[in-house]
Amino acid sequence: MKIESHDVSLEKLLQGNYFVIPKFQRPYSWEIDQISEFWNDIVANIGESYFIGSMVVYETKAGKLAVVDGQQRLTTISIFMSAIRDHFFALGSKESAKGLHQFIERKNVDNENVYVLETESSFPFLQETVFSMDPPDIPMDTGKEEKSIEKAYNHYKSCISKKTQSFLDDPTVSDKDDRRNNALGWLKALRQTVLSLSIIVVTLDDEDDAYLIFETLNTRGKDLALSDLLKNHFVRNLKSKSSVDKAKLKWDKVLETISSSDVDLEPDNFIVHSWQSRFDMVTKGKAFKKIRGAIKKSNANSHLDAFVADAQLWRSIFEPTYKFESDERDIVRSLAALRDFRVVQPVPGVLSLLRAYDEKKIKRKKLRAALNAIEKFHFSFTAVTSSRSSGGISGMYSSFGRKLYEASDSNDASDAIKELLGKLRERVPTESEFDAGFEQLNYTKYNTSQRAVVRYALMQIAIHEEQPLIGNTDDLTIEHLLPQELIGKGVSSLKIGQMGNLLIVDAKTNGELGTRSFVEKKKILLKKGYKLPDMLKNADEISVELIAENTKRISELAREDVWSI
Repeated sequence: MKIESHDVSLEKLLQGNYFVIPKFQRPYSWEIDQISEFWNDIVANIGESYFIGSMVVYETKAGKLAVVDGQQRLTTISIFMSAIRDHFFALGSKESAKGLHQFIERKNVDNENVYVLETESSFPFLQETVFSMDPPDIPMDTGKEEKSIEKAYNHYKSCISKKTQSFLDDPTVSDKDDRRNNALGWLKALRQTVLSLSIIVVTLDDEDDAYLIFETLNTRGKDLALSDLLKNHFVRNLKSKSSVDKAKLKWDKVLETISSSDVDLEPDNFIVHSWQSRFDMVTKGKAFKKIRGAIKKSNANSHLDAFVADAQLWRSIFEPTYKFESDERDIVRSLAALRDFRVVQPVPGVLSLLRAYDEKKIKRKKLRAALNAIEKFHFSFTAVTSSRSSGGISGMYSSFGRKLYEASDSNDASDAIKELLGKLRERVPTESEFDAGFEQLNYTKYNTSQRAVVRYALMQIAIHEEQPLIGNTDDLTIEHLLPQELIGKGVSSLKIGQMGNLLIVDAKTNGELGTRSFVEKKKILLKKGYKLPDMLKNADEISVELIAENTKRISELAREDVWSI
């Protein structure tokens, strides 16, 4: 591998070269902090040479320089220069604007106008709305990358505008032309500072070397995510033989599936969970080394297809209605419950279950039973007792996922599920652990952190006790039999919010109950068909002792019947 490096100013670098952002690079993603920091550094060093780091490039067959490292800075600089150019126009200095524009767009050997920086992911937004001197004549879609570009462009335009306006409004200079000349003088100094930026350019022989350098530069730092590195690895092993880069398109489909969710999902977590569900129990930090070693040219396409298929299934774990229809409510409910429990340990196992169902390796009944068991286990293990695992639970689900993935038929799949259910039963919390945790479940208007879990628990108890559940599911509310107004008036919020004082009812009934006496509330509830346990039905008033007794009753019902695996 031949590597050459030299120190050069930005002006010389841009004058003699055209640049392209390779397909393995990530989209533009600088945030406002980085954008502002770059502005502050430039302004603080006006009139001086300022070193901004290194850039790694290799020459393409078309004679352009492909940027391996330094893409974000080069894109930012090009956006910055576009903003400066626009302000030359605004100040009436057309020649200065056109002179700077040659570092953004100029004619090639065929006398065609070509942008100095060519990007693929943000095309044509960056070129048409920022680089071009004319307004766009076609509608522009604005995704996440385009919004980042727009944010940088608008920030630099705003900063430059404020500074130039301060010269134009300078009360100490009486002549209007002098004020304009002062503004232009500062803008030209800003332009020269940018063009004088010092860069160390590292040039490589070819694209293969670039892929290796790309991985070396970024596996040690935090610049690139696992998804960026894996994209690079797939593109490297699946080089396109035509103008259509199928590897990039497939990987972009994976990222689009995940990023378009209303839920905040991380592509790197998906990669780890997908791999754990099929092959190895890996951590995020060590995942790329493991995956890179397993994916070769001979199997890269099948691995990529597996990630594409898994992306939709993985998203549905956190957003159940994304893939499952209304007639699959039992599946949606279990997945929604796991989401409410905020538990991620079972994700590789659940992903493998959904994959087996999608591939018709298991039937819906088997999927429902397995998800229901996982849901019940984590209500007890996670939501109620807040039990901690030293890694055994995660390993158990990963192992199960792999066994189910490797199952050759429905019988093997059934055996794997049966084994998982047995392991879950072995890990169920003891009666005392469950009761102690159940007693701590609490919801009041002052303590809402457990609202989702409490509502879920009340719903399941109500279904088990065959409550009428009048109204739509989304219309159901949590009623405090002993009203919340008593909190701080001799009654602890821990008692008011305890499960034994709560009932799930429809919104209309909740409004009728209001702050009525317990006896009046009972009459309304019983008249509407709601069922009350004998200890409440026979009581003339509700006390903290009665709440504790009812909580204990519900806890016993919960662990022995409702959430028994």
